[in-house]
Amino acid sequence: MIGDKKGVGPLKKINKNTLILAGVIVLILVIGIISYVFSVNKKVASWQDKIYPGVSVYGIDLGGLNEEEAAKVLKEKLPSMILDKKLVVKVEDKTLELTYEELNPSYNPEEVAKEAMAVGKDESNFTKNSYIKGKKTTNVDSKLSYDEEALAAFENKVIDEVGVKPINASIEINSGNISITDEVSGKSINKEELHNTLVDNINSDPGNEAVLTFELVVEEAKIKAEDLTRINGKISTYSTSYVNTGDGRVKNMEIAADIVNGTILMPGDEFSYNGLIGDTTPEKGYEKANTYVGNEIVPDYGGGICQISTTLYRAVMNANIRSTERMNHSLTVSYSEPGLDATVANPYIDYKFVNTYDFPIYIQGSVSGGIANFTLYGDAEAMGNKTYELVNEIHEKYNPEIKYEDDPTMEEGTEKVVSHGMPGYKASSYQVTYENGVEVDREFIATDVYMTTDTIVKRGTKKKEEPKKEEPKKEDSKKEDPKKEDTTNNKTESDKKPNN
Repeated sequence: MIGDKKGVGPLKKINKNTLILAGVIVLILVIGIISYVFSVNKKVASWQDKIYPGVSVYGIDLGGLNEEEAAKVLKEKLPSMILDKKLVVKVEDKTLELTYEELNPSYNPEEVAKEAMAVGKDESNFTKNSYIKGKKTTNVDSKLSYDEEALAAFENKVIDEVGVKPINASIEINSGNISITDEVSGKSINKEELHNTLVDNINSDPGNEAVLTFELVVEEAKIKAEDLTRINGKISTYSTSYVNTGDGRVKNMEIAADIVNGTILMPGDEFSYNGLIGDTTPEKGYEKANTYVGNEIVPDYGGGICQISTTLYRAVMNANIRSTERMNHSLTVSYSEPGLDATVANPYIDYKFVNTYDFPIYIQGSVSGGIANFTLYGDAEAMGNKTYELVNEIHEKYNPEIKYEDDPTMEEGTEKVVSHGMPGYKASSYQVTYENGVEVDREFIATDVYMTTDTIVKRGTKKKEEPKKEEPKKEDSKKEDPKKEDTTNNKTESDKKPNN
């Protein structure tokens, strides 16, 4: 027992010394950590209103500057740096340059300086200390804004100058003879890649010049000769007539028909009359001719092109192709029965249809000798023994009324017709299918309403003037003897005339 106690004494002494030493070490570490943290916090606090080292804009070091100083430096240095920059686009053997000056660049130095100041400020103090020691670098976006239209113009210039547009296969039909010309492939640059690369480099720091290289890719023609071999004959036709119409109206019809003539629609393609014709301006050769504006007939450029859209509509329906957009006139027209017309008014009212066949359609149109005609060609064999016709049914007719207008410049009892009225209609259209000449189907298409216009008659209200009555001549109260001579002038009374 006594020996056991003697052996425990030195161990306790050692443990006590170790604990003391450990405590001292821990204390030193704690003091060191506290000192370090205090030092870091003090250093971080000293940079609170200054931009951290390693923060730059376009290579301009803003480290150590406050926000106001940074904005001033940017105002002094950025303009020349930005305007001196340019992007060089290389495509095969062609080179095109875009200077930043052409982009009309603008920026906000104060906003950029504010963003530079914010770099690292939301991090922990230890991360902030890393910024202060220069262990981190950040390139702040210059927030450069530019004229997007100028960039788009440059992109289009690149596309036009370096690319080769493909040429579609074409077809000609003369007197039933079909001739097909082969397509030619083209080359083009990837538009999306071009745009994205330019935008990425505009805000980057490429130095004074960034060289961007692009490859051309083969661009196939949309319409190929192989596709057009499916066109082997006529699938529909329709004509309207025009008589007693002005030269301007005929010219407008000729221009519109010529634009539509030669159109090829691949399967699934949508035809838009307005999209093809566009505005009917005098610069395009259109002249003034009568057209409907509301319920009135007024002269306007392009008057007559609705007869072309109507003729085309009927030819397309005869090919059993439905409209995706079609509207009737507000008033009836001479070249079409009610319910069977198609008006247009760019850009508000259009005539559209989609080629729903699995073969291409070729449209041939003409205006000549009082006849407007459209003929559609396609796979005539696929049409079989069926033919189609658009017919109408008139439900109601609204006769015009006679409206009188008083005219003070016309005499009472006189009348003059200044505007002949037009009857209105309510009519429906139906698509009739014939097989071997026998009707096998009748499909409702639409119901249209046409306005009535009144007959306007001017009626005179001016009073007739009564003829003036002549007053009877007064006889001289003194009657002289006609035989008595006038001794003054030696003339008889019968020789004198009234002095009126």
